[in-house]
Amino acid sequence: MDRFSKYNPKSTFLFFLCVILLTIIIMHPVYLALSLLSGFIYKLILQGKKAFSYLFKFILPLILFISVFNFIFAHYGDTVLFAFRNIYFTFESLFYGFCQGMMVAGVIVWFSDYSIVITSERFLSVFGKIAPNTAMIFSSVLSFIPRMEKNYREIRDARKLLDEKNGKFKSALNVFSSVITMTLEDTISLGDSMKARGFSSKRKVYSKYRFNAKDFLLLFISLSIFIVLCIFKITSSLTFIFEPVTEMGDLLLLPLVLYSLLVFLPVIIDFWEDIKWRTLKRKI
Repeated sequence: MDRFSKYNPKSTFLFFLCVILLTIIIMHPVYLALSLLSGFIYKLILQGKKAFSYLFKFILPLILFISVFNFIFAHYGDTVLFAFRNIYFTFESLFYGFCQGMMVAGVIVWFSDYSIVITSERFLSVFGKIAPNTAMIFSSVLSFIPRMEKNYREIRDARKLLDEKNGKFKSALNVFSSVITMTLEDTISLGDSMKARGFSSKRKVYSKYRFNAKDFLLLFISLSIFIVLCIFKITSSLTFIFEPVTEMGDLLLLPLVLYSLLVFLPVIIDFWEDIKWRTLKRKI
């Protein structure tokens, strides 16, 4: 059971924002590997064995594709692995592509975790008082994505017999047209329903989530570590040289520990709460 997702949406939203931004900002293989690993472990907690399918079918092929793409089309660095028709393929371009792949994969994994934890209801509780109309529109748009997938499967299965004589392209076009039509109808129905229920920008936003000491501590830790790591980044303490020769500077212990604490925070919270729960069960 995931305990981290039970925290206040404001704290969890800020945490995901800090982690995703740091994954993009800090282009260092050690930090990228930690971000990707922690994001996948948390995804494993959220989804169980389904996370392995996501890893092998999407994440690892994505990293491999970006690595090979950069290796083929970018030719910089001094460590030549081989040459083909006066084109030099270097280790630096391959390694930088690999790091780019880890960065993109890490961001995608954390966004995937975010989409599970920050539901539309939680998103509204974060931005409902600041920008209620924008939050409602954004939440409604996100809710249509799984609905469109569901409509697509239903229409595709229903039209299988009708489209037997048609080609694949025409069949796909018919299904796509039906999905768009159904989605537009759902949008109109949603708008009419909201209007009938008296929706307006002047409404008072209700939130069932209360902000307590644990939520404040999570928010404080996330924001503090983010600021400290940004300072280290600005002062060039987290640099990694990719060209002309791959070279890693001094790996400072403090930013590494802080970064590890931040990205593994959901796992640490779940692990700690699990220990507390088992201890209390033994006392009963």
